[in-house]
Amino acid sequence: MSESSRLLPEDPFPEDLSELEKVEVEVLNSRVHRELDAEYFEDDGPQPATQDRLEEIQEELDRRDGVGPQRESVTRETGESVA
Repeated sequence: MSESSRLLPEDPFPEDLSELEKVEVEVLNSRVHRELDAEYFEDDGPQPATQDRLEEIQEELDRRDGVGPQRESVTRETGESVA
């Protein structure tokens, strides 16, 4: 298996998480959490890109679970609502 268990800041990230299956979002969540854990041991600490990705994933999972603030999904590329 060549895919890393971590999602590095320079790795591709989906433009619209709402288009993914829940299991795909959960896998992204796991990979980003693993990367964040590793970044805490680096001199620079957690990278903003990793923190932003984690926040976006958590918002999407909360939206799907019907908990937390119910924000509409918005694509990063166009800024259009996809709720």
